[in-house]
Amino acid sequence: MSRDYYAVKIDHASLTTLRKYLDEMMYSLMDFRMSFHVEMSSLGFPTIQSLRAALRQLDAAHRVLFRLFRIGESVDDESIRTVLPTNVLEALVQSELLIQDEANEWRTPSLLIVPAEGLYLLVGIPPIYSTARRACNTGFDVSSSIVARSLPVSLVGLRVLDICSGSGIQALLCARRGADSVVGLELNEEAVFTARANAVLNHLDDRVEFRQSDKLAALDASERFDFVVCNTPSAPMISQTGEPSCLEQIGNIVLLDLLEQLPRHLQPGARGVVSAWRSFGFESRTYQLTAIASQLANEGFSTAAYIDQAPNTIESLMRGLQTEIERRPGMDRAAARVMASRLREQLQQPEKPVDGAYNQLLFIEHGQNEADLSVYPLFSASRAQQNPATT
Repeated sequence: MSRDYYAVKIDHASLTTLRKYLDEMMYSLMDFRMSFHVEMSSLGFPTIQSLRAALRQLDAAHRVLFRLFRIGESVDDESIRTVLPTNVLEALVQSELLIQDEANEWRTPSLLIVPAEGLYLLVGIPPIYSTARRACNTGFDVSSSIVARSLPVSLVGLRVLDICSGSGIQALLCARRGADSVVGLELNEEAVFTARANAVLNHLDDRVEFRQSDKLAALDASERFDFVVCNTPSAPMISQTGEPSCLEQIGNIVLLDLLEQLPRHLQPGARGVVSAWRSFGFESRTYQLTAIASQLANEGFSTAAYIDQAPNTIESLMRGLQTEIERRPGMDRAAARVMASRLREQLQQPEKPVDGAYNQLLFIEHGQNEADLSVYPLFSASRAQQNPATT
């Protein structure tokens, strides 16, 4: 393949055969049952060691299926042909979800099948798994599940915009919950192909469209939506050019950039759920939240924020930011350290105290009488006050 990424072959008949087989094998139920016997990693995936141990309790057919699509292991040809029905093996080969290597073993193209919220999702093997053979371009982690569970139970008749679609879980759930149409935007091209395959796999491709897009670039100026969902990248981010001048600009800069153009693509009365992960703050309030709510209020939106303290220390987040800075084109280590030092100074301002980083889910709604901000801490901030993170 000439691309520098992997693209699932979207063959409707093959993906339909796969879905029928997963249903027959009660793949979701078996996965749920195993969850009682595995340890979960911070990414929301079972640890590979505990998953391997749990698979030993399964029958041969399910053991092969889960070795391939829940762990990403290679399986010998004899085992594959013994347990997989011929039409299922042919479908997997046709859609290029199974590849035979030179040793005559079968493996996936570094993709797993994860049951989530009543869907089957093709996602990249997480980097914490030793079976990962390439970069995880179709991410799925605990943040995906959190945003999925925050969606309204009914979106009947609405036109929905999903930004930062990833595997497509949010877009597909919105369609499953009655949306007339859903447009999903995603920057990573491989993730777009995988999300399209997920739409076919879940029989939702008639109402969901995925576009490759840098933020909102792929939208036509006239497109308007009734509901928006956006799961921004879970790692702390800053602008790829320049340097943050205030605490509000340290965190999910993707969301801040979106807010300049997003309101013009929303209908009067529109609602939405957006995330802002790992933003710095104090006592269950973040400086970025204040900036986001203020900007939305100017456009007539009220904001309700559901906030939980992130488990990361400030020091670990700063190391991640310094690594991100070092990766900038033309940036040497010395210059990166200087910039990181200036970012640390911003976290030590007496007038803007910081006791840690916070994860935030924001429910926004247009057209309320008062475009106010309500904050609901999911847990008390007392833990941060008793044992504050330090720089």
